[in-house]
Amino acid sequence: MNGSRITQQKIKATLLLLPVMVVVILTSLSMRSTMQEVDQALGSVYADRLEPAVDMVYLSEKFHARRHLLETVLISQHTGSARITQAKLKQYDTGIQQLIDQFEKTSLVADEKTSLLAIKTVLSDYRRLEQTILRQWASGQSEAARDAFNGTGAVLFQQGVTHLHDLARIQSVVGQEFMKKSHTEALHFYANSTLQVAVAIIMGLLILSTIYNVNLRDRDPKSWHLN
Repeated sequence: MNGSRITQQKIKATLLLLPVMVVVILTSLSMRSTMQEVDQALGSVYADRLEPAVDMVYLSEKFHARRHLLETVLISQHTGSARITQAKLKQYDTGIQQLIDQFEKTSLVADEKTSLLAIKTVLSDYRRLEQTILRQWASGQSEAARDAFNGTGAVLFQQGVTHLHDLARIQSVVGQEFMKKSHTEALHFYANSTLQVAVAIIMGLLILSTIYNVNLRDRDPKSWHLN
């Protein structure tokens, strides 16, 4: 009878351990999936938000630099500088296009694509206007060149700056959404780990209680008498 009772208690202990194993396995799988999602979200924040944000700073810098270059030419009195200016503008074009190409390789939301398209359109219009201004300046039409620069050129430049600011704002909003998602996943991970600890403690107490009851039943009843 004693052996049979011990066997029954072992079976109970085993049955108590089975749900613990199931819960631990399921929560472990969930935690692994959560950590992968957190890692992907953080990687996306860096690759698709932080690096492109730096690229947009460089693009804005080049956009301002090319306007300053053309302004310097219009202020000068040497029409022969137009050829040198063309070469420098070409360098800016190459640099800007490389930055745009890098940006397009990242994961973009719909608003970012729309804003980037607007930037590319303004840059294309501004580039054509620059060529017109340089031709006017080289042919001695300095007044017409300055009017175009300060008129249509100023409007296009401001539009470009506005679109760049809009794109930066969109990137900030999307980046915050990614961070919120990462925070939620981290809370999920914390909840799973807490569940594992709680289940382990509860089941450990139940097993200890089972062992204690077995020992209590196996005691010799005579040992309870004072005599």
